[in-house]
Amino acid sequence: MTAPETFQRARRPEQKEERRLHLLETAKAALRNGMEVSELGLNELARRAEMTKSNVYRYFENREALLLALLEEETGRWQQELDERLAAVQPATGQQLAQAFAGASAAYPLMCRLLSILPSIIERNVSQERLKEFKLRTIVMTAAVADLLHARAPALPVAAYFTFMRLAIPLMIGLWPLSHPAPALCEVLAAPELEPLRYEYESELAAALLLLLCGLGSD
Repeated sequence: MTAPETFQRARRPEQKEERRLHLLETAKAALRNGMEVSELGLNELARRAEMTKSNVYRYFENREALLLALLEEETGRWQQELDERLAAVQPATGQQLAQAFAGASAAYPLMCRLLSILPSIIERNVSQERLKEFKLRTIVMTAAVADLLHARAPALPVAAYFTFMRLAIPLMIGLWPLSHPAPALCEVLAAPELEPLRYEYESELAAALLLLLCGLGSD
């Protein structure tokens, strides 16, 4: 294994970006391979990335700042996936839009995992400066997706799709943990009488989004 000292302090902008991307990819690989978010501290990240902890701190103030950066990266990829899915059914009906949105979301489980802990964990331990930057980017992302949805399914105005996005995000945050319960709860929910309390992420999200679209269309 390469010693951590192999990664010397980056001085040029391109070197810094290379190190940052290396850390993000390392964290992403760990989480995709089953690591719990709570286990991914900066010490563990430094070990896996073969860097010193002091170098890791040059790019991320703490674990939550790292997770926030991962969420932003995954969200960007989700936007592209959504665009491609909607392009295949343009102009999309409300049902097709809801299904494309839910399908694109389910295709990025890491994004969904991070979204589900965004308000309760990630946003509670990041600097105000970083939070403001993230929230401003969220507004830009929401507006961009609203424009995309209007272009692909012009039945509703852009303003309605902006509202749709504002309400879709909380749906995603809430549905992910409900549809991915802890092992002990999975066993409990296997009882036939508890079937109404079981959630399947993609289908339930699509159904909720379609109801939301229908409500916006009736205003």
